[in-house]
Amino acid sequence: MPLLSIRLSFHLYPSPQQLESINQEIIQLSLQQQALLQQPETPNNYSQRCEITNKIKQHNFTLTYAKPLAIGGIFSGGMCIFTGVIALLLIQRLGRKAGKSGKQLHTNFTSASYIMRAILLILPISLFLSFSSSLFILTDGLILTKLAIGLIAVAGLCLSIWEIYNKKNITAETSVNGVLITSETNPKLYKLIEKIVQKLELNVMPDNIVFCIGHGFKISNQTIYLYPRQTILTGNTLYLDSTYINYLTLAELSSIIAHELSHIASNDLSLPKNFYRQIDRLTETITSFSRSRLFYPAYLLSKHYYCSFNRAIRQWNCSREYRADSNALKIIPKEYLALALSKIHLLQVPINQALDNYYHNAHTTHLPLDYVTHYIAQSEIPSLSKLLKKQPSVYDTHPTLAQRLSAIKYRELNRLCGLLISISPTPLLTELFSHEVNALQANYQKNIRKIAETNINYLKKHINNHQQTITIKQGGIIRLLLRSLLASLFILITYAFLIADEKHDSEWLITVIILSIISIFCLRRCYKMYQCIGSPLLTITPQGLVLPCFEKAIPWEQIIHYQINEIMYKKLNVYLSPAFNPGKFKTSGAKIKYNRQNNHIQITAYEIKGKINLPDCAPLISDYIITATARVELQLFTQNKE
Repeated sequence: MPLLSIRLSFHLYPSPQQLESINQEIIQLSLQQQALLQQPETPNNYSQRCEITNKIKQHNFTLTYAKPLAIGGIFSGGMCIFTGVIALLLIQRLGRKAGKSGKQLHTNFTSASYIMRAILLILPISLFLSFSSSLFILTDGLILTKLAIGLIAVAGLCLSIWEIYNKKNITAETSVNGVLITSETNPKLYKLIEKIVQKLELNVMPDNIVFCIGHGFKISNQTIYLYPRQTILTGNTLYLDSTYINYLTLAELSSIIAHELSHIASNDLSLPKNFYRQIDRLTETITSFSRSRLFYPAYLLSKHYYCSFNRAIRQWNCSREYRADSNALKIIPKEYLALALSKIHLLQVPINQALDNYYHNAHTTHLPLDYVTHYIAQSEIPSLSKLLKKQPSVYDTHPTLAQRLSAIKYRELNRLCGLLISISPTPLLTELFSHEVNALQANYQKNIRKIAETNINYLKKHINNHQQTITIKQGGIIRLLLRSLLASLFILITYAFLIADEKHDSEWLITVIILSIISIFCLRRCYKMYQCIGSPLLTITPQGLVLPCFEKAIPWEQIIHYQINEIMYKKLNVYLSPAFNPGKFKTSGAKIKYNRQNNHIQITAYEIKGKINLPDCAPLISDYIITATARVELQLFTQNKE
């Protein structure tokens, strides 16, 4: 786009010969005007004088403004290209150097954010000014008012995107069901942590130690609301998950605590709390850019910005985990850390499944830790050798188990696999947390029952909502009419060339062939559009989404995400559960694409034939998905109760 604008400005830049020719034409027009003034006043005479006056004005505009406007168009287009290229190079350079440390990552990310905020204004406005300069020259300044309104619209769009990027953060407290551990309530654990802190050469203990169920091991500086004592905790909080501790030895637990406290020692929590909120905001901004063709250059740049820093963020996340593992080896042998990490990775999925089942089985009299232990004993835990073969993903915030074991140079993988053929509970939970474990389980059981009861009442309200069936058919009569007019235009142009008296040379033949191909292409598009009109696009039923390209309906609970875009056409994007198979895809009159690899369906609509439009379906689809999910979840509660 900027190159096209610069090329157009160069083409419209007047040469000295053109300016001289315009001067001569102005002189001739002025003489004609003087001659007409000396003649008697007639309607024909008056119209000729007006026509000559307008031509003189246009030529004067060209003499006065053509050169500066062409220079302005070249300058604006050059600024657009120069700004984009410089920004790309700066962001790429900052992204490469961002992974050295957390401080460097934040500094570079902030610098690139300032660059992006400037680009949000410079790119679209400079591109608009560049094309406006060319249009001024082509129309001799006749569309000045319209372009001024367009400039105001561009400025409004820039400000709206600017507001999205700079909107205020809305922080919310995280609620955690747990028990606060102090030196008085658990002196043995407190002394263990004090000993680890001394060996890690930390100046202070963690501000809070929380014994919980289902939150894993982590250190965080986020403000939390501790249930049921209604306590608000601030500062660095160490979370100890009882579901994992039940399977660890004292040495393994010490290695995990040392790892988490190493994050404090390495100052890994020094990044501002809003750092990851900035990343989420950037993602939202990129989505906003993608909806506007005007902001497409800014969209490409911001996408590159995200990709450059996303790699640095992942590298930094991995490096801090490696550094914390390395620090933990200062106080504990590597085999204990390897065992602890392996157990956590192996037990993560079954523990999460057990807690989810316990939530749907909240009426049970079993205590949560007993329920989890029994569930894991009945579950099939994957082998460690299979887990070690897992490949890293770009979405992982932590390195894989194989990467972490390699980083601490633990080579005895066969021995580790032999030790973890079966994982059994240890007496550590009752020995070290005898005072807290009963209170924690009672509070968790009470809280989970309260949450389940509230959710069941909510689900019952939604289970019978929106039982109507709506069929949407493909429209497109207006679009067919426009395509027919376009095809007719090219056919007429082709016919005009055929019957012209000009010499039928090779250039004429090439022009006729090209126009004929374009005419045939337009006619083919008209025919395809005609076939689509009136064909079923989709049917919304209480049971699921019915599409003409699949034999069976897609159940609502299998739709994990959907999105409606309105850039050029109205498009409904449906993302299905990876495990769901919608069946064999068959072609239909509707424009529907299916990506089997990503389980993604894209439905393209032109005009809608009926009373309801595709964007109006969004709340209806949301209600159906909520109702289907409520029905499935309520069924889980009912089955477990029976």
